Amino acid sequence: MQIVMEYEKSQDREPKDVSRTRCGYDVKSSERFIEVKGQGKKRADWIWISNSITSLLGKNLANYYIYIVYDIKENPKLKIIEPDIIFKNLQIDTLFKLSTGAINKFGKNVELNK
Repeated sequence: MQIVMEYEKSQDREPKDVSRTRCGYDVKSSERFIEVKGQGKKRADWIWISNSITSLLGKNLANYYIYIVYDIKENPKLKIIEPDIIFKNLQIDTLFKLSTGAINKFGKNVELNK
């Protein structure tokens, strides 16, 4: 987050950390709605984008940016993905989720021999 905030300030924008508000992005900076992703790898890697983002952002979707900070431990780098690139290159990966509630309500407890 610090790297992104510093970068945005260097671009004469006024970033604000909104990550605790659960609004679908981490930083509001001028007209940008920025999701920050951190990665330890030497090269920026794939990321998940929740399908709830579109409903959370609504009309602001056209200003949704992803900033990937990678190689964090050794030589941090920043990669910026602009809105048109994001939505032209999304790949849908269908996932199925078994909720915690269902697991705890219906799951069979097994006694393990120690």
